[in-house]
Amino acid sequence: MASIEPIQINPDMQIKVLSDDELGKLHCATQTVLEETGVRFPSQKALTVFADAGADVDFTSQIVKIPSDLLMTALSKAPESIRLGSRGDESLDLVLDGNHTYCGTGGTGTVTLDPDTGQERPSTKADTAMMARVADFLPSIGFYWPMVAPQDNPPELLPLHEMEASFLNTEKHVLTASCISEFSAQAAVEMARAVAGSTEQMQSRPPLSAIISPISPLNNDAEALDAALIFAEAGLPIGFATMPVMGSTGPASIAGTLVLGNAEILSAVCLIQLAYPGAPVTYPLFSGVMNPLTGDCVVSTRNQYPFYAATTQLGHFYNLPVMSSFGGSDLRDPARWEVGKEDAVDAFYICAMGPDLLPCLGMMETYTRLHPEKLIMDNDIVQSVQSMLNNIPVTTETLNVEEIHIVGPGGHFLDTAYTLKNMRDLWNPGICHEWIAGEGGFSDPRNAARKKLKRILTDHEPEQLDATCQKALKHIIKNAEKAL
Repeated sequence: MASIEPIQINPDMQIKVLSDDELGKLHCATQTVLEETGVRFPSQKALTVFADAGADVDFTSQIVKIPSDLLMTALSKAPESIRLGSRGDESLDLVLDGNHTYCGTGGTGTVTLDPDTGQERPSTKADTAMMARVADFLPSIGFYWPMVAPQDNPPELLPLHEMEASFLNTEKHVLTASCISEFSAQAAVEMARAVAGSTEQMQSRPPLSAIISPISPLNNDAEALDAALIFAEAGLPIGFATMPVMGSTGPASIAGTLVLGNAEILSAVCLIQLAYPGAPVTYPLFSGVMNPLTGDCVVSTRNQYPFYAATTQLGHFYNLPVMSSFGGSDLRDPARWEVGKEDAVDAFYICAMGPDLLPCLGMMETYTRLHPEKLIMDNDIVQSVQSMLNNIPVTTETLNVEEIHIVGPGGHFLDTAYTLKNMRDLWNPGICHEWIAGEGGFSDPRNAARKKLKRILTDHEPEQLDATCQKALKHIIKNAEKAL
């Protein structure tokens, strides 16, 4: 049975890198960019929404300049707390209210290292389904971002096959970043409604949310904007995940890149709130650094720590649920020392910031390459972070004063009632301390991860989606095929 164990946000341990004065400076700089430089919105619908609301719109250049009062009025309409529903049990719903961090998988890669052969190959729909089953089993995973693109399907239908494979294989909330056209967005809304059972249920407990990506610097994709408006009209949560790369598509400074990304997200959120006041939105601001030797984007650098700490504070400054980032190493082999170091430091530092959503578990090579066992390894890191951030239970029972008195000086606790009752819970070693009987040592963590992966795929059966709903999803895809 699926379950979710989020990370409890502990305000006493929360990391903050920006003072109130510095947050104010970032906000003022963002307002200046939006008022004086503007953002390009190449969508007639979007331009009309802004113009009707009183923004400065140039329909020829498609540049929108947003007055500060209009921006802040629009942002005030965005809900501070939103619910991301599961397709089943309400205990699997994610309530984004600033009290928990929910981790999720990374997506959407194009290459899979086959778990049976160890050979690299293009990703398939079966891979999407396989990893959804694994995510369904792991309690540290709160939502499923399809980890790979099913490239054994036509590109135009790829998002729909992603969602079908996901909904069939996990009860947990599904996040899509592949619906970047009106065509796919409309079909996605139909699928979400079929899974939820009704429009009302879809809006109160949305089983699907979407990520749309602006194009840095200060630009948007026309079809993606129209897709975003379709999701917002349907009441499905949406986040505008911008990713300016410091030194190329963003300034070569953390503060400047924060201003740029903030302007891109807030202008898009403004659009959504002007068109559909109260529509649920999230704040996902990602970044990387240009490698000056190659021009490539690098996501695992020391600059990421202050950047993501600042994005969490910045998004919460506007009372928006924040999505941060984790892992996605630039390397190809999860067994490398650098990968473990980066992921472990990333996980603790980012979770200590207190974002609402933390996707990106399980991916390699800048989120393009799937090693299936990597999700098990990242799950182990997250469980360690949960232990770090949890309060120590201090009760009459756990203090064990009476038992200590009975054992006394020079005794032992091997056969006490409390030890016999609690030792199995206390010994929670994960894949790093899987004991190999008869060999006198611990298993290699990667081998332990592979074994656990195989056990999950063999033993875990996700709660089945209703047969009528399964037929409805296939019918939606068939209709989409005919339309194409």
